[in-house]
Amino acid sequence: MPDRIDHSALKWGVALFCVIVLMVSSLSVYVMSERNLYYSMELVSSLNLIRLLYPDDYNATEMVRQARRAIFDKLDRYSGYLEPDALDRVTEEFSGSYGGIGITVVTHDRGLLVMSVREDGPAGKAGMLSGDVIIKADTVDFEGLNSYQSTYVLRGEEGTTVDVTVARNRLADTLNFSLVREKLRLIHIPYAGLTENKSLYIRIMDFEANTAEDLLSCLDSLYLNNEDSVRAIILDLRGNPGGLLNEAVAAADLFLDRGKVIVGIKGRSHWRNDEFRSSGRDITNGLPMAILIDRGSASAAEILAGSLKYAGRAVLVGDTTFGKGLVQEYNGLFDGSGIRLTTARYYFEGGRFLNDPEAEVIDSAAGIPPDYYFTPVSFERFPMLLENTMLLREFAVANRDEILAYAPFTEASSKWLDDFIVFAEENGFTYESDLTLLAQFARDEAIFQNYSDETLTAIDSIYRLAGDDDRNQYYIYSDYIRRRLYQIAVETEYGTSRSYRDAILPYRPDITLAEEALLNEDRNR
Repeated sequence: MPDRIDHSALKWGVALFCVIVLMVSSLSVYVMSERNLYYSMELVSSLNLIRLLYPDDYNATEMVRQARRAIFDKLDRYSGYLEPDALDRVTEEFSGSYGGIGITVVTHDRGLLVMSVREDGPAGKAGMLSGDVIIKADTVDFEGLNSYQSTYVLRGEEGTTVDVTVARNRLADTLNFSLVREKLRLIHIPYAGLTENKSLYIRIMDFEANTAEDLLSCLDSLYLNNEDSVRAIILDLRGNPGGLLNEAVAAADLFLDRGKVIVGIKGRSHWRNDEFRSSGRDITNGLPMAILIDRGSASAAEILAGSLKYAGRAVLVGDTTFGKGLVQEYNGLFDGSGIRLTTARYYFEGGRFLNDPEAEVIDSAAGIPPDYYFTPVSFERFPMLLENTMLLREFAVANRDEILAYAPFTEASSKWLDDFIVFAEENGFTYESDLTLLAQFARDEAIFQNYSDETLTAIDSIYRLAGDDDRNQYYIYSDYIRRRLYQIAVETEYGTSRSYRDAILPYRPDITLAEEALLNEDRNR
């Protein structure tokens, strides 16, 4: 007798089949209608076809990286993709501390040139010095690597060891250090102290985590406990690239009475609109205030400078700021990487935007103009070329004892200049102005075009005069050279704080201008 058909099971089977068909159909319709999922499937399908039909050049990792780069190329320059190690570095800096050995460095032909050493860090306690050149860490040779790549090797988890090879005495001696990384707090304010005219000068390097707290600590120790000894405040934001929005807001809040607009945010979405106002009182009770700025003052540094300027609380001295009136947000992805997106623009009191809210996002806007213009000689061509060679630092380190024996503007210090000129020329430094290069081009062109001897004689005369002026640049900038040599010598011997106190504050013309500006503002009230 044949088996009886289980109609109940058959019905459930048919029903299940219909549900599956319906779900697949619905999913297909959803994918087709949801463009982001459709684009993802399109990319995956393309990669699969390339793998099957074009296998010789198939590299999924590199192809996805190229596609990702193309996506972010359509956005502004500040938006981008961050590899896991880059996101880790950002997160580390936002935390206000890092695992490392306690040095600041710049790229050198042989590796990394140590610019400063923290006394409380592993490198300082082990005996590393400013002017040392790190040529190797563990098994990694630093020659040819940039400072970002090299410092990534030096940094690491607290308690881990890094073996560092250092060249000293103009690379003549080689030393080895085995350093245990420590958790070091980022130094946002390397110096705060009084000038001879009793202005409280505070150097702020960035606005990463804890900057406002450090600023309050400086004010607490140097002003609030001794108010009668301070006549004015000078905040130095030159070259400050910015950092966290909330740190800039908290810093501005210290100097404003309740209710003042610090900064407002206009986002791409109405959900991103916000306005920050001062919430307490000016803890300095309106003490005269100047802020030093330049083209390198950007982002959060501009928020502090702009909020105090437009609130009528401070005067700005220096050059126009960078002009980055944009806010970025960081978001992590599932694989440890992340993205950085420009999500908003900010404005100051009176609705003043750095970046026009109706315009496309551009690299930079007009910036915040100073009330008193000042351009330091360090931005001029001869000093910049000289600084880039690192010859000033090498000479100062090698002749530190002789330089420290005299103040920078005594008769004896003129010998530093003569010795340095010889040193620079022996090390191949030559300077050619635009006029010299133009005269050389004109001479070559005159010879090629077979111009008259009189023309060649005139061009040669100009070339000689230009060359004489090029060689005279050492003496034109003699004050700058002697001041820098003294500053480097003091820093390498006694540390950063001493160099600010003895070699920077007494001789910086922009600080003098700031004090004069505050005096002038006080007279005009």
